[in-house]
Amino acid sequence: MCLRRVVRNRRRYKAVFASIAFGTAGFIIIQTMGHSVEKKIGENLALLGGATTMRAEFKNESNIHPNEFTAADVSNLKNIPDVMAVAPVVSLHKVDAYFQTVQWGPALFGIDHEFWMTQACSIQDGRLIGPSDVQARKKVAVLGEDVVKHLFQNTNPVGQDVLIDNLAFIVIGTLGGMQYDEIKSGVFIPITTAQNLFPGLASINDIHIRAGNWNETERVREQALAELKKEHKGYESGIKVIHAPESVERVKSTVYRVKLFIWAVLGIAALLGGLGITNIMLAAVQDRTREIGLRKATGAREEFILMQFLMESGLIGMFAGAIGVAVGVLLVQLLKHVIGVDVSNLTMFFSVVAGLAFTICLGIVSGLYPSMRASRLDAVTAMRFE
Repeated sequence: MCLRRVVRNRRRYKAVFASIAFGTAGFIIIQTMGHSVEKKIGENLALLGGATTMRAEFKNESNIHPNEFTAADVSNLKNIPDVMAVAPVVSLHKVDAYFQTVQWGPALFGIDHEFWMTQACSIQDGRLIGPSDVQARKKVAVLGEDVVKHLFQNTNPVGQDVLIDNLAFIVIGTLGGMQYDEIKSGVFIPITTAQNLFPGLASINDIHIRAGNWNETERVREQALAELKKEHKGYESGIKVIHAPESVERVKSTVYRVKLFIWAVLGIAALLGGLGITNIMLAAVQDRTREIGLRKATGAREEFILMQFLMESGLIGMFAGAIGVAVGVLLVQLLKHVIGVDVSNLTMFFSVVAGLAFTICLGIVSGLYPSMRASRLDAVTAMRFE
């Protein structure tokens, strides 16, 4: 009987259906895609300003310890949960670089392929140093912006030979995007090549670490510091893992404000839908006052009348929620291809269940006052109502 009532009067509920469906669809989209979108944002270091990166340094002032990291340190750091990349670095503050008759003094960095995952810079021309270059100890180089400017007068150097301390290297790429000063003025070669050809670069100077999620940056830093101190007993005071917590907080604050605004909009939509159900049910009580009186006169108890109207309001919420679920799932499938992210089917399932349960509860709560009012009507007065 309640179902027939709702279906018969469905045109009355258009605005309510639209409001609740909008809120439900938005809830499913945010819950399902929120984590995936955050992960996608986290992959863009230029957008995050390097908030998820950190650098391990050994600054022990004593001459007893060689002040260096080892390959075992790199391997242990990679085993920390939520670590996206660990990049060992060897470096020289200045080398003599030549191209034809032009000479300049850039810094030299020996890196592996994971180094690029810890930096916000991007490839401008050519390609970056890859795993094959590191394994084969190739004499190839990638140049920062200032190196290209001073040695090649901003012409494209890809494919040219550059002399670094009288050793010839083929330029395979140049850097663009957001570059720090040391990146701009740096020449980058495979770490194995640097350790093989340049004296004093056998030890690892720094280790660049990148967390996979900005929410886990502080925990990753603490675990990395603890891991390194455990491997270098007696020299703990010289080990530092440097990061920028203020950058992480700025990112979190920005994302929090955006989420707060979206949840506020969805909350208002749900509230308007709930108020719409309340108004509709109050109107229904008034329209059916004589019917309610007749039912009570023929033996219907207050609990029956209450349950009838609560069930009707719950069905309105359920139908509106079902529309929202259908729209939300459809939009998630569309957006995940547009944005280019993967979504969890398990998360979507729980979002659908939670959204539908919320709309049913919203309908019941919104219809509670009208239902109580209907159940408490006096039978004689209700039957005489015009």
